[in-house]
Amino acid sequence: MTYLALYREWRPKIFSDIVGQEHVTKTLINALKQKKIAHAYLFSGPRGTGKTTAAKILAKAVNCEQPNGVEPCNHCASCSSIDHGSAMEVFEIDAASNRGIDEIRDLRENVKLSAIQGKHKVYIIDEVHMLTTEAFNALLKTLEEPPPQVIFILATTEVQKIPLTILSRVQRFEFHRISVEDIHTRLTEVCTSLGRGVDPNALVVIAQKSEGGLRDALSILDQCLLHDDPIGVDEVYLVLGMVGETFSAQLVEALLSSDYGKCLSFLSEGIQQGRDPRQIIRELLDYLRQMLLTASTGKTPLVAPHIQARLVKQSEQIGISRLLRWISILLQGEGQLKYATNARLAAELLLVQTIHESIPTVISGQEEIIKRISALEQQIKRSGSVQDTVPEGKPSLNSKGIRSITKDLSSEQTTPKIEKAEDETVELRKSLEESKLTLSLEGIQERWNDVLDQVKKRKKSTQAFLMEGKPVQLEKNTLTILFREGCSFHRDKVNQTENRQTIEEVLKQLFGVTLTLQNFMANEFQAKEAPEIQESKRQEQALIDKAKDMFGADFVVVRE
Repeated sequence: MTYLALYREWRPKIFSDIVGQEHVTKTLINALKQKKIAHAYLFSGPRGTGKTTAAKILAKAVNCEQPNGVEPCNHCASCSSIDHGSAMEVFEIDAASNRGIDEIRDLRENVKLSAIQGKHKVYIIDEVHMLTTEAFNALLKTLEEPPPQVIFILATTEVQKIPLTILSRVQRFEFHRISVEDIHTRLTEVCTSLGRGVDPNALVVIAQKSEGGLRDALSILDQCLLHDDPIGVDEVYLVLGMVGETFSAQLVEALLSSDYGKCLSFLSEGIQQGRDPRQIIRELLDYLRQMLLTASTGKTPLVAPHIQARLVKQSEQIGISRLLRWISILLQGEGQLKYATNARLAAELLLVQTIHESIPTVISGQEEIIKRISALEQQIKRSGSVQDTVPEGKPSLNSKGIRSITKDLSSEQTTPKIEKAEDETVELRKSLEESKLTLSLEGIQERWNDVLDQVKKRKKSTQAFLMEGKPVQLEKNTLTILFREGCSFHRDKVNQTENRQTIEEVLKQLFGVTLTLQNFMANEFQAKEAPEIQESKRQEQALIDKAKDMFGADFVVVRE
């Protein structure tokens, strides 16, 4: 006997068997009870949610010889012929392959032929959105005024492509994606009926990866049942061609530890298993999406039960801010992966970029000095008994680890080591102070791109405004930013308290000195120049004008 696929074997035959579409089936049942069957219906929704199945059941219900209430009996000649696709009164048309005006003209001619006595002629047009504009126009009149006893049922997955003139002539039913719980229940029922041993977690994974389509879920299960019992989560991922959520969780651990080598090793491992690098990145994005939803809403993530606790813990460790950065980088890179000639290299670069751009920038010499001082303090503590005091009259350093400390030693053996450590601490402190004292306008200008990059990481809009300004003067702790003509809007935005504070914080981070910003337009800044400078410029201009009078303006070239 020819094998029948699960999705065909378990296709519903009555309205009550349809899963997850109660809002549709209830309305159709009431229409049958009240004998108010419309002449045209439109069933729209995602694939595998029961559109064509509902259309066939409706066709059986209106033609059944021995109905069970309003449900078809599925035993009479009419029901059997419809189930086997041989009914003379039911026509299934695939609009994807019969999309032209000629096919619709033939349909219009056939519609005029009367149905068998007491029967309804039912036309089921699948993927109706594939019809051409001319074909839709040819169908309009027939849909509006069809002959008696004729019913049109249009089915589509892309309702937005249906012309409004068609939509206004049909009763529309929207089929929803079926919930994971409903799909899991039906899959459990199928496995119980077949007497197969399948891990419940594996059924949950199938339900999740079918994306709300029961037909897809049954097709996946059908392929999984080719493996020996018991069938687990790994077999499901193998059938789906996926690396699995456990793999994605391990990849997230590598990203979290900022370990380039470990991250690339995991990617290589997945590729060696035959997985496409693009698929690995897509699965990682799906996993991060569940982490974001969990961190934002606190709801249980839609992943396999055995991985839920791990995902929740990781989302707490990473935090929403870093998750947003990761997802943004990976989403942008995933779009480019489609067109990459070397998908593996592109995926590797994408993972390295994700780690690199999420590492806090620690590049200034002052922060390196702070680290070394903290390490020396720890060395002193390990060397002997230490009491931290701040002697009167000596400066105290800040709370980031630079503190003025004196040591009260209990053992003479540790004295040389501690004295040496203290000397190094003093030297480091001096170098820190010297680095602050040697800060110059030229130094700021050289690292201005670093300033812009750091501001962008904190607030992109502030960086956009600041890009129109340039540092032109440093007096004590006041940095003057000059904006060119026509950029007064940018200057005003940078002057706003929030934006100004962001820039000043970045300057302190990079240069270790608290700087105050003052922002001017070019003409305003020139007006504020010292009188002697203005007088000097006037004298220079007078000499230039005199030279032009003597030799002619065309022969005078002014160079700085």
